[in-house]
Amino acid sequence: MKKRIINPIAAAAVFSVTLFSCASSDNQTGTTAMDTTTMTETESVAVTEPMEGDFQVQYEAETRSGGLVLTDEIPYHDMFEEIENTESYNLLALAGTSSNLSTFVELLRTTGMMAALEAGDRSFTLFAPTNEAFAALPAGKLEYLLKPENRVELIDLLNAHILPSEVSSAQFNSSQRITLEDGRIVPITVNNQTITIGGATVVKDNIEASNGVIHVVDAIVTPTEVIGPYNK
Repeated sequence: MKKRIINPIAAAAVFSVTLFSCASSDNQTGTTAMDTTTMTETESVAVTEPMEGDFQVQYEAETRSGGLVLTDEIPYHDMFEEIENTESYNLLALAGTSSNLSTFVELLRTTGMMAALEAGDRSFTLFAPTNEAFAALPAGKLEYLLKPENRVELIDLLNAHILPSEVSSAQFNSSQRITLEDGRIVPITVNNQTITIGGATVVKDNIEASNGVIHVVDAIVTPTEVIGPYNK
């Protein structure tokens, strides 16, 4: 197993992502076609603490949805079309140009995850949920996650939307799954060029940034079960 560690700056949130392909027993690392490749990478991602009191003040001062915009303003197919060269932006700057992703970007900022994703010569894949994906959460769920005492749970939810390497949509197939650090798995389904990641459908894929790629999804990526450490 290849391990890559980003040393913690403050409190650390850890995500360990294993991409499994049942089609082959060959083990390689890189960006080769994943239908014949098993890719394993472990990341310890630094989470920069917000300014003291910021998270509490933000929650108390804002509305039930944390003051977040929970509607999508433009059609999926039009997202990022106005940008001539998306690779001139890093992932988070690029995501920040789309009003449809404002909630996702703000949650990454609020939890302190943004600094880690922008640091160093790292490449990532973001499954970026639209604002309406967050609006579709069960009643009270977003309000619950925005409470300062539930910050760790919010980080866990966001971590399920990040791969510690760049993976294009062409590299996904139905024989794969993503295994998170705590043993939960995220299934991958590809059907007639429709890609579903943990119940979330990719509605705009392969938006290239300087440090990775964004796949926009229409729902929150949801891990489905816990597996033991020797059953991965």
